[in-house]
Amino acid sequence: MKALYKSLVIAGMMAGVSSCNYTDLTPTDQIDDGAIYSSVSSLEQTVTGAYGQMSMKQIVRVTAVLSDDVIKGGQNGGAGDDTYQWTYTASTGEHNDIWSKEYSVINLVNRILQGAENVPAETDEEIASKNNSIATAKVLRAYNSLQLLLFFSDIENGSSYGIPYVKTPVVLETPGRNTVDECFEYMIQDLTEARPLLEQVAPDDPSYVSQAAVDALLARIYLYKKDYQQAYKYADDALKQKPLATMNEYAAIWSDDSDVDVIWKLKRMVGEETIGTIFWSADNSSAFEPSPELIADYTPEDIRLGIFIGDGVDRDGVPVKRVNKYKGTESNVGLADEKILRSSEMQLIKAEAIAHTDLSEANTLLNELRKERIEGWTDANYGTLDEFMEELLLERRRELCYEGHRFFDMRRFGKSLYKPVIKKTLDVGNFRWLMPIPLSELQGNAVIADQQNPGY
Repeated sequence: MKALYKSLVIAGMMAGVSSCNYTDLTPTDQIDDGAIYSSVSSLEQTVTGAYGQMSMKQIVRVTAVLSDDVIKGGQNGGAGDDTYQWTYTASTGEHNDIWSKEYSVINLVNRILQGAENVPAETDEEIASKNNSIATAKVLRAYNSLQLLLFFSDIENGSSYGIPYVKTPVVLETPGRNTVDECFEYMIQDLTEARPLLEQVAPDDPSYVSQAAVDALLARIYLYKKDYQQAYKYADDALKQKPLATMNEYAAIWSDDSDVDVIWKLKRMVGEETIGTIFWSADNSSAFEPSPELIADYTPEDIRLGIFIGDGVDRDGVPVKRVNKYKGTESNVGLADEKILRSSEMQLIKAEAIAHTDLSEANTLLNELRKERIEGWTDANYGTLDEFMEELLLERRRELCYEGHRFFDMRRFGKSLYKPVIKKTLDVGNFRWLMPIPLSELQGNAVIADQQNPGY
């Protein structure tokens, strides 16, 4: 995947989207797209390049540091302090990198979609390949737009400002923010159009999107929209293609020896980014450690405790707890595939969605997951929706920690975040649950300059 990304053609395209602000591209930044989109094979290469541009590392880092799942390690040195302390502004904070990164990918796939219109395709095989490339670009646009929406918008208020849902390459244009509802509908439209065009039905190779990945992403989107009937349907469809990992299969997911449970991932090879070094490095520098509160949420019988959390010493020889979800190997510390969508999340979405109409089935689904994660688990049944949702939130924390969910889960469940180490609380309703639109964007885009989030 990365080999094609590093080809001369793709390198040229990357130069056209490497700007830190997606609205400040100029025509001179771009190379002749006619040379790139001359054949189906070159179109495939540009799509591979778009995969190569994607990253989960900053999303995982920022959401983990925002949440109550980490504490600062001994060698942190102030890294991520604005995020950790909830003191970010429009001109500071790691969320600025997320804005830039996600829009860079979006701008690239929009160029792909524009260029694909003129790509010749004559045989059935060429037509199918071209359609697959177009569909993939739309999936990537929807996914990256969703990440932006979660960070920068109040998804609970459909009429409030969302993000600019950009469907064409941005050069000198200054797009404003669509509403949250409009953004969700555009995502759903992109994914619905893409699904039948994708050649891969089940995620046989989860490094590339499939129809099952579209179903899983739609399930996540509909859950955020609180359309529980649709969330249940799409999560169920995804699980039919990729069943829940069993207890015996589970550890191999995190050593990258197996793709069970993995619906879509970003494959990482030696020499590429190392997601695990968010937390600790090859020299044992400890930047962020798992919080004691997260560790306490696991019972000793929970197999995830030993897989996700480890013991070690930091660079100064001090015993520490380590985040081992992306452990890598001794020779490649922190090198791990970045899991975007998993079957376990789909099981939890099904349980959450059906709980509003059928607590019995919701309990069954939650117990099914826990039986495969907790040795000797005995079924438990929760009699009220509130009681069940507390357990569901707990299970999402245990299963999906360090995958980019906790901060957004606490926000949508209407919970405060408390960090005992710094004795600070992010109360429900605090404006810092939404990230500020970056200052660089406000300065370069007169339209969005009047659409900053409240409080900044």
